[in-house]
Amino acid sequence: MKKDLYSKKTNNRGRSRQVENSDKRDFDIAEEVSTKIIPVKDDISEIRLNKRIAMSGLASRRNADELIKSGKAKVNGKIINDLGFKVSLKDKIEVDGKALDIKTFKYLLFFKPKGYITTAKDEHDRKTIYTLLPNEYHNLKPVGRLDRDSEGLLLLTNNGDFINKISHPKYKIPKTYLVSIDNFKKENLKEIKEKLLEGVILDGECHKADKIDQIHKDNSYKGKQWNFEIVIHEGINRQIRRMFQNIGYSVTALKRIKIGSLNSYKLEKFRKLYEEIDEKEAYDIFEC
Repeated sequence: MKKDLYSKKTNNRGRSRQVENSDKRDFDIAEEVSTKIIPVKDDISEIRLNKRIAMSGLASRRNADELIKSGKAKVNGKIINDLGFKVSLKDKIEVDGKALDIKTFKYLLFFKPKGYITTAKDEHDRKTIYTLLPNEYHNLKPVGRLDRDSEGLLLLTNNGDFINKISHPKYKIPKTYLVSIDNFKKENLKEIKEKLLEGVILDGECHKADKIDQIHKDNSYKGKQWNFEIVIHEGINRQIRRMFQNIGYSVTALKRIKIGSLNSYKLEKFRKLYEEIDEKEAYDIFEC
């Protein structure tokens, strides 16, 4: 039986992280924002042009390469086509005729409530997560998505390289969800687990759960009874809902509680919608 749905894994040095003790104050959701600022590192005084463009948040490094090759990048007024060209902080860089600003990367943990979508704008005028965030975070992009009817952990950043890396299939970042389904019967548990672990066909390809465990009644969370804790590493559109639908069940509630080593424990415990984390904690996601 699981004792803690939000327990963190130890890193490769065997150190475990401890959640800070609450000071028992009633935290106000709108005011609980960390203001950690990530300093620009000294080692970027001379770096490749494509990396500098990526650091601005304008494009990923791969897309920056295309901008350079197509002649859209200038350094001190001169068009640069060399992908290995290096620049310093003193150089004036332009992309498509606009001056390039160096941005400090930000990483934001966000707990998405049900009823919100994860796009910046919506043609149907539905509520988006950005209506819950201050303007200073509106330039951050979500790393992956949650559908409108789901809730839980999102990671947002302005680091295009980070988004590109975490989205790459080779890293297989595990994502953990709590799931409730309709008409669940204990006698069907074995069959459900076998089918989801073996995999189901979605869009012509096989997709499966990495791990699935039943959540027992005495391990409910905040009065809500979840049926399963399920781990996947892919994340195609509405994957978990469609996997259960494929084997004859409808998902009635879905919450993401972990992305790699990051979890929603502190956000929920302290009733916070969002919190900045530092660069190291963000990149620890690849060590889970």
